[in-house]
Amino acid sequence: MIGAHVVLHLGLCNAMLKMPAESSTRVHVRIVDRLDHPHVDQDFTLKRYSDSTAPIEFDSPPGLYQVVISAPQYRCSASDFLFFIDQHNRTITEQLSDGVAAPGHPMLLDGIAPQSFLYLSPTYVLFDKSTQCDKPVPDPIPAHITVENDQDSFYVWLYSDPSLVARGPEIVALQLQTPTGDEHYIRLKIPFPQQWDGGPDEIQFNVTDSEIEWLSGQPTGVLLCPKLFKTSAG
Repeated sequence: MIGAHVVLHLGLCNAMLKMPAESSTRVHVRIVDRLDHPHVDQDFTLKRYSDSTAPIEFDSPPGLYQVVISAPQYRCSASDFLFFIDQHNRTITEQLSDGVAAPGHPMLLDGIAPQSFLYLSPTYVLFDKSTQCDKPVPDPIPAHITVENDQDSFYVWLYSDPSLVARGPEIVALQLQTPTGDEHYIRLKIPFPQQWDGGPDEIQFNVTDSEIEWLSGQPTGVLLCPKLFKTSAG
């Protein structure tokens, strides 16, 4: 069974930006699971158009994978950890870099969400562990967080570093913007950060229309701690 149809937009590395428009080169995409078994191991022809990205497409089973992309002719590569939700297509952007790329140390969040979720400009922030429920939130802790929102799903990379590990567990919060420009903050009961053990942790939580409707009567600028936003480890 096909898990997801993937449209991968590749940002060209510096060497590839010198390719003439409409020219092409070979790119190899390898997607492996936790046991290093390849599920995609294929060459693609990448064609440069007028901009600095080029799309390729493939299918992948659902689950957690590491993707390694290489353009041998130009000695460029990219590497990342990705989660594919069964029967939910993904559009991904990966940046090719000169030399050998490393994927970093992220924790992955993902889930299914309605269109109304995207209208609230969802993003994610870290707060100090002393932040209390139903109290005003402090300034977020600086963190490297990447968000990808598709039409019916979302994917988040929360990157750890030694300074965050030294601070101990912090509070992960979903930030949603109201039509008036204020923000709702919803605590997600996620243990972050954690020591890296060679692969990422993956946490799933789905968002429903009823949960979005519940927010309309809640205060902004405080840490909301509802039980209806449930998470599960993949």
